Amino acid sequence: MRENKVERRRSPVFSLSLEQALRASDEILELLPVATCICDIDGRILQYNRRAVEIWGRTPEPGDTHDQFTASYRFFSSDGRKLPQSKIAWVLKTGQAVRDEELLVERVNGGRIAVLVNIDPLLDAQGKMVGAITCIQDVTERNRVYAALDRSQQDLRQQEQRWNATYEHASIGIVEIDAEGRFLRVNESICAITGLSREELLGWRLFARTHPDDRDSDEELYRRQVEGEIGFYSIEKRFLRKDGRVIWCSVRSSTVRDADGNFLYGVRIVQDITERKQAEERQKLLIDELNHRVKNTLATVQSLATQTARGASSPEEFRHAFEGRLIALSQAHDQLTHRHWSSADLRDIASGATAPYRGGVQDQITIEGEDVTVTPRAALTLALAFHELTTNAAKYGALSTPAGGIRIHWRIMRRTSQPPLLWVEWREHGGPAVTAPERHGFGSRFIEGSMAAELQGVARLQFDPTGLRCTMEIPLDHDLKGGGAERQEG
Repeated sequence: MRENKVERRRSPVFSLSLEQALRASDEILELLPVATCICDIDGRILQYNRRAVEIWGRTPEPGDTHDQFTASYRFFSSDGRKLPQSKIAWVLKTGQAVRDEELLVERVNGGRIAVLVNIDPLLDAQGKMVGAITCIQDVTERNRVYAALDRSQQDLRQQEQRWNATYEHASIGIVEIDAEGRFLRVNESICAITGLSREELLGWRLFARTHPDDRDSDEELYRRQVEGEIGFYSIEKRFLRKDGRVIWCSVRSSTVRDADGNFLYGVRIVQDITERKQAEERQKLLIDELNHRVKNTLATVQSLATQTARGASSPEEFRHAFEGRLIALSQAHDQLTHRHWSSADLRDIASGATAPYRGGVQDQITIEGEDVTVTPRAALTLALAFHELTTNAAKYGALSTPAGGIRIHWRIMRRTSQPPLLWVEWREHGGPAVTAPERHGFGSRFIEGSMAAELQGVARLQFDPTGLRCTMEIPLDHDLKGGGAERQEG
């Protein structure tokens, strides 16, 4: 590869790459069941999903910081105290997360909603904070339901007849227990939740099938309720069903007392929340995966910026080379997103990298090969390799003259005692005479180094006088899948 001699320079545009690097995470954000927003270290909104727009009631303007965008909203604590505009600045300053903070938000249209807010700092590969991820859950309806339950519990004795009429038909489990925890009355829904019959439940005490790790806290709260220290409490705990499955239950325990305040019995409203807990775990995994991908992307961009700066003789040359490499990385991300980051088609990767130089009156680039899919690591590596080869050909090689051409082709090499290899050849012809460069530039170092380090393969550059030739060999079972090889092995 031919590149100019350079001085070592620092990249002046690394902060610009953050927005471009985050494009790969768009689909993940839209899969999240809660409103999610990503800000950079200055609080500037970089990404948000559809659920965030629904909660905000409007869309932020490009370049808005979180505080600028939310300046027209008013924030209150759950007890009505007015609060500062947001906690984003505090998280970005201290690096400490905000956990399960419930706020009342008065929106620009005058309506109020209750939200549960979690804010996590976003770190790069070196542990440096580069922004924050905010997750917002609308809990207005949940609070309305809880308030309704609280009111119904306060009026419990006055509504005894209605209670008896609806007791068995309620869609949630209802249990009445004495001060010792013995079951006095149960409905059909609690039998379905626990997998136990009515007779079996009436022979149990309250905590007999509570998961051992959750038993102590529930017992202590119920003791305090019986003794009158608290009127009611809520808890989420695990329960051991009769069939051996462990489920999660939400329990709201209230007290019924006589006119003198003596304890009569406790009423427990029980709901199976196993699906909700599983959804929360999936949400956590998605956010962790998003954080992981953002860190990896930022690390790749940082490496590209550093290496490009070393090979650039001027800011303009740096900008042009760096933008080209970012675009190649972005195109590979787009192709991976279409397949939900499971794989990418090798033909799509080669076509995307060479697209700016194809499609003219005389197409100078030929792409041939059987159907092969590659996993994300191989897709990103090959996309950048093809980009470097194409850029070099346009400057100095076969694409610098109308008579020149390039042939990209690949095949799967099947071996008797070793795993198959994916063999890829880039061959230029018809261009200016080629001579070996005095030194290897970024492109040569990247192609040869990344094939070995990232894919456990090998790349060879041959500076034939008739045209540059690059061959790459990558073990098929390491990071690739070939349709032909699978058919042979199957």
